[in-house]
Amino acid sequence: MKAKAPRTPRRPPIRILLVDDDPLICALGRELLENLGYRVEVATAGPEALRRFRQKGRTDLVILDYYLPGENGPEILEKLKNLDPEVRVLLASGFLTHGEADHLLRIGVSGLIHKPFRVGELETQIKKVLAGPCGH
Repeated sequence: MKAKAPRTPRRPPIRILLVDDDPLICALGRELLENLGYRVEVATAGPEALRRFRQKGRTDLVILDYYLPGENGPEILEKLKNLDPEVRVLLASGFLTHGEADHLLRIGVSGLIHKPFRVGELETQIKKVLAGPCGH
Protein backbone atom coordinates (compact mmCIF):
# COMPACT_ATOMS: atom_id res chain seq x y z
CA MET A 1 0.00 0.00 0.00
CA LYS A 2 1.45 3.33 -1.06
CA ALA A 3 1.61 6.18 1.39
CA LYS A 4 -0.39 9.18 0.34
CA ALA A 5 1.60 12.26 -0.55
CA PRO A 6 1.00 15.06 1.92
CA ARG A 7 -1.46 17.62 0.67
CA THR A 8 -0.15 21.06 0.03
CA PRO A 9 -2.38 23.61 1.67
CA ARG A 10 -4.52 25.46 -0.84
CA ARG A 11 -3.87 29.14 -0.98
CA PRO A 12 -6.94 31.31 -0.80
CA PRO A 13 -7.82 32.97 -4.10
CA ILE A 14 -6.18 36.30 -4.79
CA ARG A 15 -8.58 39.14 -4.04
CA ILE A 16 -8.69 42.11 -6.39
CA LEU A 17 -10.58 45.37 -6.00
CA LEU A 18 -11.31 46.84 -9.44
CA VAL A 19 -12.09 50.58 -9.35
CA ASP A 20 -13.44 52.27 -12.48
CA ASP A 21 -16.30 54.71 -13.05
CA ASP A 22 -17.30 53.00 -16.32
CA PRO A 23 -19.86 50.24 -15.56
CA LEU A 24 -18.92 48.40 -18.77
CA ILE A 25 -15.24 48.25 -17.78
CA CYS A 26 -16.27 47.05 -14.32
CA ALA A 27 -18.48 44.29 -15.73
CA LEU A 28 -16.01 43.15 -18.39
CA GLY A 29 -13.05 43.54 -16.03
CA ARG A 30 -14.75 41.46 -13.35
CA GLU A 31 -15.57 38.70 -15.84
CA LEU A 32 -12.05 38.71 -17.26
CA LEU A 33 -10.39 38.65 -13.83
CA GLU A 34 -12.71 35.94 -12.51
CA ASN A 35 -11.94 33.83 -15.61
CA LEU A 36 -8.26 34.21 -14.70
CA GLY A 37 -9.08 32.76 -11.26
CA TYR A 38 -9.20 35.88 -9.10
CA ARG A 39 -11.88 36.87 -6.60
CA VAL A 40 -13.09 40.32 -7.62
CA GLU A 41 -14.86 43.22 -5.92
CA VAL A 42 -15.87 46.25 -7.97
CA ALA A 43 -16.25 49.91 -7.06
CA THR A 44 -17.28 52.75 -9.37
CA ALA A 45 -16.03 55.71 -7.30
CA GLY A 46 -13.31 56.55 -4.80
CA PRO A 47 -15.42 56.62 -1.61
CA GLU A 48 -17.00 53.27 -2.53
CA ALA A 49 -13.53 51.81 -3.20
CA LEU A 50 -12.26 52.97 0.21
CA ARG A 51 -15.35 51.55 1.94
CA ARG A 52 -14.99 48.18 0.20
CA PHE A 53 -11.26 48.11 0.94
CA ARG A 54 -11.94 48.67 4.66
CA GLN A 55 -14.83 46.17 4.83
CA LYS A 56 -13.47 43.23 2.89
CA GLY A 57 -10.40 42.49 4.98
CA ARG A 58 -7.52 41.24 2.88
CA THR A 59 -7.22 42.76 -0.58
CA ASP A 60 -4.19 41.54 -2.52
CA LEU A 61 -4.36 44.09 -5.32
CA VAL A 62 -6.28 47.23 -6.25
CA ILE A 63 -6.65 48.00 -9.97
CA LEU A 64 -7.38 51.72 -9.88
CA ASP A 65 -8.51 53.96 -12.73
CA TYR A 66 -6.56 57.22 -12.94
CA TYR A 67 -9.56 59.36 -13.89
CA LEU A 68 -12.46 59.05 -11.46
CA PRO A 69 -15.21 61.57 -10.74
CA GLY A 70 -14.54 63.59 -7.61
CA GLU A 71 -11.26 62.28 -6.26
CA ASN A 72 -8.87 60.99 -8.91
CA GLY A 73 -6.72 57.86 -8.79
CA PRO A 74 -3.67 59.48 -7.11
CA GLU A 75 -5.90 60.93 -4.35
CA ILE A 76 -7.49 57.52 -3.73
CA LEU A 77 -4.02 55.93 -3.81
CA GLU A 78 -2.92 58.23 -0.98
CA LYS A 79 -5.95 57.26 1.11
CA LEU A 80 -5.40 53.55 0.41
CA LYS A 81 -1.75 53.93 1.50
CA ASN A 82 -2.94 55.60 4.73
CA LEU A 83 -5.20 52.59 5.39
CA ASP A 84 -2.51 50.05 4.45
CA PRO A 85 1.01 51.24 3.57
CA GLU A 86 1.72 47.87 1.91
CA VAL A 87 -1.28 47.92 -0.44
CA ARG A 88 -0.40 46.98 -4.02
CA VAL A 89 -1.99 49.24 -6.61
CA LEU A 90 -1.97 48.76 -10.36
CA LEU A 91 -3.00 52.10 -11.85
CA ALA A 92 -4.94 52.03 -15.13
CA SER A 93 -5.16 54.85 -17.63
CA GLY A 94 -5.74 55.40 -21.32
CA PHE A 95 -2.95 57.97 -21.42
CA LEU A 96 -0.17 59.01 -19.06
CA THR A 97 2.78 61.25 -19.77
CA HIS A 98 6.26 60.08 -18.73
CA GLY A 99 6.20 62.69 -15.98
CA GLU A 100 2.87 61.46 -14.61
CA ALA A 101 4.03 57.83 -14.72
CA ASP A 102 7.27 58.66 -12.90
CA HIS A 103 5.38 60.66 -10.28
CA LEU A 104 2.90 57.81 -9.70
CA LEU A 105 5.69 55.29 -9.24
CA ARG A 106 7.39 57.63 -6.74
CA ILE A 107 4.22 58.03 -4.66
CA GLY A 108 3.62 54.31 -4.34
CA VAL A 109 1.89 52.82 -7.38
CA SER A 110 3.09 49.23 -7.78
CA GLY A 111 2.55 49.18 -11.54
CA LEU A 112 0.89 50.87 -14.48
CA ILE A 113 -1.34 49.43 -17.18
CA HIS A 114 -2.83 51.07 -20.24
CA LYS A 115 -6.51 50.94 -21.06
CA PRO A 116 -8.12 49.28 -22.86
CA PHE A 117 -6.73 46.17 -21.19
CA ARG A 118 -5.31 43.33 -23.20
CA VAL A 119 -5.77 40.01 -21.42
CA GLY A 120 -2.13 38.93 -21.69
CA GLU A 121 -0.76 42.29 -20.59
CA LEU A 122 -3.20 42.50 -17.68
CA GLU A 123 -2.31 39.03 -16.46
CA THR A 124 1.43 39.77 -16.79
CA GLN A 125 1.14 43.06 -14.89
CA ILE A 126 -0.93 41.48 -12.10
CA LYS A 127 1.63 38.69 -11.62
CA LYS A 128 4.49 41.19 -11.71
CA VAL A 129 2.88 43.44 -9.08
CA LEU A 130 1.94 40.51 -6.83
CA ALA A 131 5.48 39.12 -7.03
CA GLY A 132 7.08 42.48 -6.25
CA PRO A 133 7.64 44.10 -2.88
CA CYS A 134 4.65 45.30 -0.88
CA GLY A 135 4.07 48.98 -0.54
CA HIS A 136 6.50 49.89 -3.36
